Amino acid sequence: MHTRRVWWLGFLVLAAPACGGSSGGAAPFTPTTPVTDPCSMLALADVQTLLPGAPAGTPMAPDDNADIWLRGCAWQANGMAVTLIVEGPLTSNGDLVLGLEVEPSTNAQATAVSGVGDKAVYLVNPGLDQVLNARKGSDLVSVAASGFTSEVPEAGLQPLVVEALGKL
Repeated sequence: MHTRRVWWLGFLVLAAPACGGSSGGAAPFTPTTPVTDPCSMLALADVQTLLPGAPAGTPMAPDDNADIWLRGCAWQANGMAVTLIVEGPLTSNGDLVLGLEVEPSTNAQATAVSGVGDKAVYLVNPGLDQVLNARKGSDLVSVAASGFTSEVPEAGLQPLVVEALGKL
């Protein structure tokens, strides 16, 4: 598995300049702007439909790197959590990496989801969490449910993802 990741990374490094350049009539890459308040992207009442009794969300520390910005918010109650992560590319390489987040993965049970953003995937990481990732333009919205006694279905996460996508 480690070899496969190294291969993908190498592929991205080699392919990104070819895909992201302005030659051949392709539009130049434009970085996206980080969201300022990810907790305001979801109404507390909507989070509470999935996580009853949840208090107001707690902003997560920004986690940016050279290619991608990341902002998040977490709601926690009774050992369970709902987390919203919003990411955007700062470079064409970041755009390629975020594109992989809506592709099925070999590390989780993945199901493509239609009608949510430009492209979406529902991921089940058994014993850990369930995540719905969706892209709108270059930005990525992820809503995760963790600590729940039973698996949270895609339909339980979809309204929150759609709400957050609408605020981009």
